[in-house]
This record gives sequence, C-alpha cells and structure tokens, in this order.
Amino acid sequence: MTDDEALTAAIHLELGHARSAHSAARLLRDAGLYNDALNRLYYALYHVVTALLLSAGVEPRRHRALPGLLGTHFAHALGPAELAVVARAATWRDLADYERTWQANAEVIAQAFAEIEPLMSRLQGLLDTGESANT
Repeated sequence: MTDDEALTAAIHLELGHARSAHSAARLLRDAGLYNDALNRLYYALYHVVTALLLSAGVEPRRHRALPGLLGTHFAHALGPAELAVVARAATWRDLADYERTWQANAEVIAQAFAEIEPLMSRLQGLLDTGESANT
C-alpha cells in the first residue's frame, strides 16, 4: 500500500467512525440520554475534524489541539465562530463525561446538535471538494 493509499484509507476510517458516532448520538438523544449523546456527538465531530486534518498531512495528538490545528491549517476556510464550536463541543463532552453533578438538558442538547451538525457538514464539504490546507 502506498502512502497515498494509506492516507486515503485512514481518512475513510475516520469518516466511518464519524458516521457511527453521529448515529449513536441521535439515538441517545432520542432516548433522553443527553450526556451520552453529547459524548457521541463530540466524537462524531472529532472524527470528521481528524479526517480533514489528515487530508492536510496533520495528525492530531490531543483533543484540545483541534481548534488550534484547524485555525492554523484551514483559516482560509473556517472562521472563528466555527472554531469556537469545536471548543464548545469539547467542553460539553468534558462536562457530560467528567462532571458528576452536571446533567445536560433538552436545551443544551438542542444547541449542541444545532451547532455541531452544520459544522460537520461544512467540514465534510471541504473534504469532498478537496479543499486544501493553508499554504
């Protein structure tokens, strides 16, 4: 397998993980399991972001690095508001997973889906059109 083939395979694997996590997030949301839905929704976004960064030759090592890496490599295509969504998604996931007294509600989950799903579509569009990273 060539390096290009391996990269393409890695990107496709990340997108497959994203689809799976997104489906799980929707099911969990519909079941009223909001904290779990936030976790899966974050990971759906994480995998799409990782696929996009891989397409630019960047492999993220830390979750908290994602907004900065996107800003560095895709500033021409993404604005501050979109980068803020990535950071907010990580915060929601942290609260949902680690803050024992925090419980997401219908309002939080609606906001999360309203912000994250369009961003995921936008990032997927960048991949589909072969949008390159900053040079």
